[in-house]
Amino acid sequence: MRHPRRSLVLAAVGALLLPLVGTPSASAAPVPGEDVLYTLDADFDQGVLQDVNHDSPNNNQLQLNRQSVFFPYVNVAASARGTMVRIDVNTGEIVGEWLSAPDGQGRNPSRTTVDKLGNTWLSNRNEAGGGRGSVTRVGVIRGGTRTNADGTPNPTGDYLKGPFGYNTCLDRDLDGLFATSRGLGDIRPWTNAGGADANGGVTTAADECLITYSRVAGTNTRTVAVDADNNLWTGGANTQHQKISGLDGSPLTAPVSFACGGYGGLVDQAGTLWSARYGANLLRYEPGSGSGTCLDTSHGDYGLGMDPQTGEIWHTGVNSGQTVKMDAAGNILGSFPHGHNRAQGVAVDMDGNVWVAHALDNGTNTVGHLRTDGTFVGNVVLPGGNGPTGVAVDTNGKVWVTNINSNNAQRIDPDAGPVGGGGFAVGAVDLTVDLGAGAGPYNYSDMTGSVLGEITAPVGTWSVVQDGGVAGQTWGTVTWNTEAQGSVPAGTSITVEARTSDTEAGLAGEAFAPVSNGVEFARVGRYIEVRATLTASPSGDTPVLSDLRITTSERTGVFSCQATALNLAGIVVARANPPDVPCVDDYANVANVNLSAGILTVRANALTASTEQTPDDLLALPPAPGDGAVSNARVDYTRISSLLVTIEVGVIQATASVTCDANLNPQFAGSSQIASLRINGVQVNVGSAPLTIPLVIGSLQLNSTTTTSSSVVQRAFALDTLLTDVVLGEAKANVEALPGEPGGSPCRV
Repeated sequence: MRHPRRSLVLAAVGALLLPLVGTPSASAAPVPGEDVLYTLDADFDQGVLQDVNHDSPNNNQLQLNRQSVFFPYVNVAASARGTMVRIDVNTGEIVGEWLSAPDGQGRNPSRTTVDKLGNTWLSNRNEAGGGRGSVTRVGVIRGGTRTNADGTPNPTGDYLKGPFGYNTCLDRDLDGLFATSRGLGDIRPWTNAGGADANGGVTTAADECLITYSRVAGTNTRTVAVDADNNLWTGGANTQHQKISGLDGSPLTAPVSFACGGYGGLVDQAGTLWSARYGANLLRYEPGSGSGTCLDTSHGDYGLGMDPQTGEIWHTGVNSGQTVKMDAAGNILGSFPHGHNRAQGVAVDMDGNVWVAHALDNGTNTVGHLRTDGTFVGNVVLPGGNGPTGVAVDTNGKVWVTNINSNNAQRIDPDAGPVGGGGFAVGAVDLTVDLGAGAGPYNYSDMTGSVLGEITAPVGTWSVVQDGGVAGQTWGTVTWNTEAQGSVPAGTSITVEARTSDTEAGLAGEAFAPVSNGVEFARVGRYIEVRATLTASPSGDTPVLSDLRITTSERTGVFSCQATALNLAGIVVARANPPDVPCVDDYANVANVNLSAGILTVRANALTASTEQTPDDLLALPPAPGDGAVSNARVDYTRISSLLVTIEVGVIQATASVTCDANLNPQFAGSSQIASLRINGVQVNVGSAPLTIPLVIGSLQLNSTTTTSSSVVQRAFALDTLLTDVVLGEAKANVEALPGEPGGSPCRV
């Protein structure tokens, strides 16, 4: 039986971070509560919305955006420095710089790509040790407060402290703080002490946003391309290609080679891998069927881009002055001039524009602009830019170009500049970001995430963190789409995952695990993070998440307990917890008593009884080994007399207990002790062993234990006569199922 305690407190919408473009800003604080329903717009706004919305007229529900909105960063491989630089596309601020590999390992990164969660993968083209290359992943963190190592605020501190609006970095030392770069030039060491990370891993990285380093089959790795499952395809100079896990960077496939590809790469909306240039030129590989084809240089030989509207592939020729358009099967649809005799990177935006970086040659300072029908619009001049190599479209539809010779990145407004061919604006630079001396940015790849965000993965996510209030909280169910507007049309899906931790910061170090709708899963931790992923159908239909509820898993039963020092024919003296159910901490004490009933007179001294439950509040905490109830009864001296028999009893003690064992099953125990017994002046040895003594007035039972599947009753002394019964030292401990929970137990959820 559930006891809903739905939180009615709506956390304030956070102003600690810039919102993801096109989405509401996320609540920075966890939502308090053990049973919380998210169904209204304000409820959903307590989480992080990525590519989903509750826009009118479809309020109070979540559906996919018509157009994906990816993370507002451009991630530049500063090849000559062996680092990656992340730039905020809205402000031009450099938010961090990270080493691309551990000390002693090959660096010189040249390509970056962004996964669904905003993490950036980069490849190291100087790594070929042991016949393997390498890739590194940099997490993303938004919001938080800069602090010193002790958590005290410091705007220039080396650490970030939550709450965060969004975070995929890892708190490796579990100090609740995240050590990570502040910006350009703040490059934290990655010592690789003792070669600890040489074969993979980030254990010696001082920056906790360095979350993955993997050795891969492709030597001098260039190709990095994320697929629809958020896994990464890699490739290198030896034309070996391999898929690695988007969770932990471990290999998912054996290496495969068709003697081509391994340079720039992407995965298209059908899941086909395109990988350029090495060996016999362009690889087109279908992982599902295992078939691969090498396409000759008439198809292009350098940069790869994709039309987000049609899925057509664009491929530059480094020395041809042409860029080639292909269909998804690799058939050439046309070859078009782009305004220069050299070219490297290429990108296609949502508005039918193709952008071509005009190569690293000294003196080159233009980006070519044509339309997807082949119309040449004109060349964008790059004031202060020299040697454009990489080009990508950001989440605002603006174009970023990296210039290897001038060590800068520039943003192009596609709607600015003079009017060119076809009556379209040529475009003009509206922002230049200095990357510092010796950066050498290369980067012809999906450095913004536009290819994945708009083509490869038509998905969106909503995630929320909930605070269960106590460490070790047991979470029980996530239930969704209980309302009529919730729907999952054919070909679409909603998947829900959860992870837990006793600290908010610790969530980032835990893996998400799938949960089933309304099915108990019993993950433990004060905080739970739930992520719902909505996936569209190939035809563009969207699922609808109408509501989602996160509840703790409450015990299905309670303990009961009672202790009684003396019971003479229903006259009770010194009883702890008279109601019995539920068990509570209680104590009773009577100094002495003199009673008569029927044929018996009873005189007793120092009568005590106590009951105790652990924990005191079963609703506040989940079941744990050692939980239980215990009852104790004691009488220091008793004299029972009748016409024929006189009984004198020394100290009597009785204990009964129920305890949750290591497997969370109730275990019952009872024991009692009689210090001395004299009947008509004759000493009888008893101790703690059960004993029955027939008397002329009835029967005397000592140290009896009665145990069932749900209870234990311990009686130290019970005299049964025809007219009167007397019980000394009785203790009871039970488990009781809650209504609607047959077989329920306080040790179980």
